[in-house]
Amino acid sequence: MSESRVLADRQNFRQDFPFLQTTRLFFPRLPGFDSIELLGKRKNKGFSSVIAIRVSFLLYINIPSTTMAQTAMSRLFLQSSSVRQSILRPAQVRHFGSNAVIPTFTSTPSTELNDALQRFREEVFIPCGLPVRQQKSVFKPRYAKKLENEPIVVKISETEDYTLTPKKRHELPTKKEAMDVLHIMVTAGDFSNLLGYLSGLKMSGYVISNNRWEYIIRKASMAGKLNIIYECARQGHRTGLSLADQNVARILFFELHQTATRAKFQGKETSEALSLAQDFAALMQGKFHSNKNVELDPKHQPFVIATLLELATAKAMAKSGPVAKDQEQPPIVQKTALISDYAQKLDASWSRIKITGPPGRAELVNRVRENLIVLNAMRMSLKWPKASEETQAFQARVQEMEPILVDQLRNVRNGQLTDDLVAKKLLKAADEAKAEAKAKKAGAKA
Repeated sequence: MSESRVLADRQNFRQDFPFLQTTRLFFPRLPGFDSIELLGKRKNKGFSSVIAIRVSFLLYINIPSTTMAQTAMSRLFLQSSSVRQSILRPAQVRHFGSNAVIPTFTSTPSTELNDALQRFREEVFIPCGLPVRQQKSVFKPRYAKKLENEPIVVKISETEDYTLTPKKRHELPTKKEAMDVLHIMVTAGDFSNLLGYLSGLKMSGYVISNNRWEYIIRKASMAGKLNIIYECARQGHRTGLSLADQNVARILFFELHQTATRAKFQGKETSEALSLAQDFAALMQGKFHSNKNVELDPKHQPFVIATLLELATAKAMAKSGPVAKDQEQPPIVQKTALISDYAQKLDASWSRIKITGPPGRAELVNRVRENLIVLNAMRMSLKWPKASEETQAFQARVQEMEPILVDQLRNVRNGQLTDDLVAKKLLKAADEAKAEAKAKKAGAKA
């Protein structure tokens, strides 16, 4: 056999098995062969399998290659049962060797949601979570026919097998369909699978815009599931949720404010809102949730600090419920220290607060969200006399900000803002003061 023919055979074999890695093993005791190439040894740690062999003949002068080759092959197959079984095995079964985590979903009361999650798992998440070589087998058109004729079964887990089938990327579910599943979650009010679903989307290359993240945060807050949003942020490298964007962080901390306002700043809800706000603030110290531009970094923005001050003051002033024997209420000194710390930080960030100016419609909504929290935080902290030294500058700032914010609230077109408990009280007090001033003026004229 000519050397060129050997090289051609070798090349053809590699084309037939493009997803395999070639390992060459030398057997000096087998005359007539230069090597035996075992194709199929995987790069994945701790796993290898042999699914095919080919023999390269070495051209020797005066060596009866045919006879010696047959003898050597017989010896090889007698000595290696694993090789013999690999050739005779009709189907290829491979262990899952990817670093990707294929999400699994728990059953929900919504059949529509269950079906949607299972569809994305089977059609998108598993194929896109395969090792690169197996992904090529699934998505590359030139491997489609071979995959149909020689199916490959992948073990996703000890109890789950998945048969690879040819797919076309442009036929995968669209981004709109991916968002539709989130809408189904919202409608069903079930966010138990949100973390797994979002991680599957990111792994599969579906990018969620900041507007979509704002929507997810709002809906999760309405369902009382901001703790799940915290898990999504904590595992941001998997879900893609980063708090480095001001718009996302603004919505998040406004929803923490809303959680407390819905509970009238009392009870367990307010305490949990403060705890979550502190957890989110701690996450924002990490690189993944930080903005390189300090001026745009949310953790340095007044609305974040003001939310912490507002919730800490609300918890300190909240009516205490029954306390278990093994629990103690935080001492007044500890409460005061926390309020004082946040008050000092808010005072130091005052230069970043935007009160006046001609903002556009969208910017007006954002500005009112921020200033509503800032104003309420200052007003509440002024009611905690033990922190008067740190809050003494707030009285003048409240008087400066309040009429401007009232005017902004009258012009804003946002149901969430106009329905906010703090906003309603602010507008009501302004209307009453206006009516009282009008009555006094009329009395003076009389």
